[in-house]
Formats: sequence, C-alpha cells, structure tokens
Amino acid sequence: MAGHLLKYFTDALVKFEYVYLTPLLRPPTPQWIPLVVQAPQQLMEKDASFDIKSIFDGFLWGVPTCRRTAEKRMMRKYGAPNWHNKLILPRKDIKTCGTCGHNHEVGRLCPNCYSKVKAETSILQEKMVQELGLNPIDKEIAIVYQGEKNQFDDEFFKGKRVVQIEKPRPKWFSKNLLQRSGPNANLSNSEVTTIKPHDLG
Repeated sequence: MAGHLLKYFTDALVKFEYVYLTPLLRPPTPQWIPLVVQAPQQLMEKDASFDIKSIFDGFLWGVPTCRRTAEKRMMRKYGAPNWHNKLILPRKDIKTCGTCGHNHEVGRLCPNCYSKVKAETSILQEKMVQELGLNPIDKEIAIVYQGEKNQFDDEFFKGKRVVQIEKPRPKWFSKNLLQRSGPNANLSNSEVTTIKPHDLG
C-alpha cells in the first residue's frame, strides 16, 4: 500500500511540475503570451491557493482500501454448497438403458434406442411416399412387413391402403404400436373413453 501511495505522490508532483513550472521555465508560445501578460495575478493566486489534497481528492477513489478476505476469495472461486456450488461434482441423474446398455439422463429417452426409431420411421415415410405419392390420404394406411400379410384376414385390409415393407419387422417394433388410439367414435356424446394399444411387448 505504501508503494502505491509513493507512486501516486510522485505522479502528482510530476503533474504539478508539468502544469505550473514548465510554462515559467521555457519561453511561452504565441498562443500563451496573452495569458502570461494579461493575467499574472491569476497565476499567482492559483499558486497561493494550491492544495495537494485537491489532486488526491478524486485520484484514489477507485483504489481498494482493504484486502479481500480469504473466505470471500474462496466464495468467489468455489461458491457455496447450499447456494451456488462451482465445483465439478459427479452427476447422479444418469441411468443405464435396460435395452441397449447405453447411459442416458433420468426422465429422457435413450438416444441410442431413439435413433433406431427415427431411422425406422424415415424408412416407413419414404416407402409411403414411393407408393402413395403426394396425393391426399383418404383412407387409413396399414403397414405390413415381410411375411405378415398372411397373418391378417381380409376384413383387416378392408377400406385401407396397404404399404408393404420388404424386410422383417424389428423386434422392438410391436404390432400394437400401429393400433389406433383416441376417443371412441361409436359411443354417444355423453360417454367419452380412450382406447389405447394393448398387449405391448
């Protein structure tokens, strides 16, 4: 702290010498001649009323006056356990997928399993566009994988547009995932029930 004060005091003296003594020791420039000739009394008054405190008045306000404590430094660096902890802690919201064994966050789908679902969905969409084109869909679409057409009777395909996939059904893709779900339209308006796929697995 004493070193800083000594440096500021030295700078103040240099500034004082530059402002007040340099114009007196060197010949004035033409633009300063009217000031020197016309107002010598004002310069003397300024010299007489000079106070070193006026230099330090706004000079040291931005300098810290006390050292930051060790507790405050540790708080800024590492945080507080029950407020804002900045330490790198092990995550406790990671679980292992029971199907593929990959790790994922709790409450989220497994990215590895969901990537398979996205890939299979893209294949189904491309196949539907190839067979049905861009015409409006006026009938229900039935997805049939390889070797599954004989498992359904003619009543199942009645009033539907069949899209055949030339590969076996994936093991994780249950047939009941394509079963219709939603409010039952056969009931009266007073009774509302929801039909969900059954026997999943």
